[in-house]
Amino acid sequence: MFLPNEYEFSCFVKINSGTRALEHLPHELDALNARKPLIVAGKDVSKEGHVRKLMSAFRDSGMTIGVCDDISGPFDAPLIEAITNLYRNKDHDSIVAVGSGSIVDVAKVLNVSVSYGGRTLRELAGKNGIPNPLDPFIFVPTAGGDGYETSRYAEIEDMKFSSDFLMPDLVVIDPRMVTSRDTRIIVATAMTALAHAVEAYTSPAKNHITDIYAHAAIKYVAEYLIPVVRHPADRDGSCALANAACMAGCVVSDMTMGMAHILGETIGAMFGITPGICMGIVLPYTVAHRALHFGARTADLILPLAGFDDCAKISPSLSDAVAVTMMIDLQHELNGQTHGGIPRTLEEADVPPYMLQDIAERCITDDLPGYTYSDYLTVVKQAWEGSPAMNG
Repeated sequence: MFLPNEYEFSCFVKINSGTRALEHLPHELDALNARKPLIVAGKDVSKEGHVRKLMSAFRDSGMTIGVCDDISGPFDAPLIEAITNLYRNKDHDSIVAVGSGSIVDVAKVLNVSVSYGGRTLRELAGKNGIPNPLDPFIFVPTAGGDGYETSRYAEIEDMKFSSDFLMPDLVVIDPRMVTSRDTRIIVATAMTALAHAVEAYTSPAKNHITDIYAHAAIKYVAEYLIPVVRHPADRDGSCALANAACMAGCVVSDMTMGMAHILGETIGAMFGITPGICMGIVLPYTVAHRALHFGARTADLILPLAGFDDCAKISPSLSDAVAVTMMIDLQHELNGQTHGGIPRTLEEADVPPYMLQDIAERCITDDLPGYTYSDYLTVVKQAWEGSPAMNG
């Protein structure tokens, strides 16, 4: 069993998952000494009826709740200031946020703002700029979540925040909130989780605790993604994928973001493609490249991807290639199940070949040292062609 000489791991988040998990919210808030929560949500989530479901959980609680469910862009400092004023003027003592995407950043930065009077957001931005616990904070993810709610990161405008205190006290995963009929949303959520979990599971900075989270996340995606794409109303499967996103988000805080994440975010921003879809396309090729040139422990992926029985049948000399092939096969099956809606390659995603060099240049970042322009260019070329370079 792999055991590093030294490691750190922290995850302050309690997770409640399962049928009628929402109904436990009043009890959980009471345990946090909170009696007057402000529900925070975007307009899209409110239109889907999720806020109404959330409010019904408080029907017999005796708690006074406030609702701010018309949040829309721009997601900036003036928006945070406006909600902060509402929070303070109504004497709220906690935040319950519901949604995905930008609402994660809004809720986290809002909690910083309401907890630190007299200091500007810019003063608190940066790594470990938040030295003390914040107000009680609960997050309820909806379909399309990327797991970042459980991470120690948040971003508003050009301000980046990093602190363990940004993590919510509780994440509530309820099947009623995470089911979607949009297959692109389903796939983007799952492939973001898979990318983060795979990169954590094969990272040289991994440890046996991150392995537990990452292994479970990979296994959930491998087992449930295709069935949920076939039957989007499957609540159990949708709940499993939401758990995968949540668990992958937990290990993000203890790892450096990997190549697939950087490429997915970069390509998504450049061409208007959902980052999770891009991560799914490039992931097999980043794994193959890291195995070939950086000695990544790719063979370890066979167990969560295939299960014990199939894992035992595979020759160790072929396991790297088999792991990569399994991820490519998953992408091909998603393409088939969605009748071409999920692209298999960057070419099918309509990324122009003459832009590949530009993509590689934009991926060079201080956040992920060790990878060069040549590394990124090699990977994006392979992801465009659909042809990984592998031993075995």
